[in-house]
Formats: sequence, C-alpha cells, structure tokens
Amino acid sequence: MPPLPLPQLLFELSELLGRMCTAAAGALNQATAAMLDQRVRLAERVIAGDEAIDVLRARVEEVATDALLFHSPVAGDLRAVVSAIRASSDIERMGDLALHVAQVVCMRHPQPALPPEVRDDFVRMGALAVQLALKAAEVVRSRNVLLAVELDADDDAMDVLHRHMFTVLMDPSWPHGVPVAVDVTLLARYYERFADHAVVVANQTVYAVTGEEPDAIPI
Repeated sequence: MPPLPLPQLLFELSELLGRMCTAAAGALNQATAAMLDQRVRLAERVIAGDEAIDVLRARVEEVATDALLFHSPVAGDLRAVVSAIRASSDIERMGDLALHVAQVVCMRHPQPALPPEVRDDFVRMGALAVQLALKAAEVVRSRNVLLAVELDADDDAMDVLHRHMFTVLMDPSWPHGVPVAVDVTLLARYYERFADHAVVVANQTVYAVTGEEPDAIPI
C-alpha cells in the first residue's frame, strides 16, 4: 500500500493533536468534578481512560514517522512534523496531570481531597485549565497563530491563582495541618503545570507555522 500524501499526513497530525487536547481537557474536567464532589467512581473512570491519550500519542508518532520516512519534508512541513511529535509529549503529560488529580481523590476517599477554604480557587483553576486545553485544541487544528499567542496571557491568570494558593496555605490561621497543605500544594501544582503544557503546545504551533518564537509575533 503506497504511503499517504504528505498534506494528508499533516492534516491527520493536526487532528490527532486536537483530539488529544480535547481528551486531556475532558479528563481534567472530570477529575476536577470528582475532586469537588467526592465522586470516587468518576475519578476511577479518569484513571481508566488515561490509556486512550497514550494511544493517540502513539498514533502521532506513527504518522510523523511515515511523513519523515516517505516524504523527507523540509522547511515548514518539517517543522510541522517535528512540532507535532513534541506537542504530543506535552499533551500526554497534560493527561497524566489529570490522572494525578484523580488519583488524589481516590487516595483520600472517603475523606474530601480539598478543604472548604480552597474549593472556590480550584473551581476557577479547573475551569481555566480546561479552557486552555480546549483553546490549544483549536490552535493545533486551525494553526491560528494569533489565537496561540493569546494562551500566554490566559496562563498568567493561572499563575495568579497558583500564587494565591500559597497565600492561603501560609496563613497562620490555616486549620488543617501539614498533610492537607501538602495535598493542596500538589494539586495546585498539577493545574499550574497542565496550563503550562497547553501553552507549550500552542507555542509549538506558532513555531511550526512561522519559524519564529511566539514572543516575536505581534498580537
């Protein structure tokens, strides 16, 4: 069977990356709901579903290998293939971070994973992280450079929430002790890193399209 044309392979790479981003967004959305509402079965479904993202990444690597072996792409096409491989690694990590949130829910069950003092902060962090992943999905499908650059500004809001979490935890009136503070610190870090990986995915798209770093692109 002859290899697929290069444009078709590049299109498939974009679609696969979009599916991975959407799957990671869905996983984190479910993990957040499980954490907020103490839904351990939902957390278990997130854990069981992590393999699907790994399968998509393996497919990205297969398609990228075909593009490199059969077509020897150059310039923008080569950047698109290499960036897809790199982006798939970041998206897989996003899925792993959603998995970690779900695992905390399961480990703490039947106790809640979050104390009430930080619940609203995690509602906002979860919504923002999912928004970033869905925007990254749109970026890799549409190759919209200006939309990709916007993710940096969106990530700033996540950094603000992440820093605020430490203010809450360092307050002398914190009533829940060190073990709970450690859990909250780790959970906040998972969300912050999830957002960072979404930004990297968008940045890879900017580089693939333009050959320039995102900072060089005017908004």
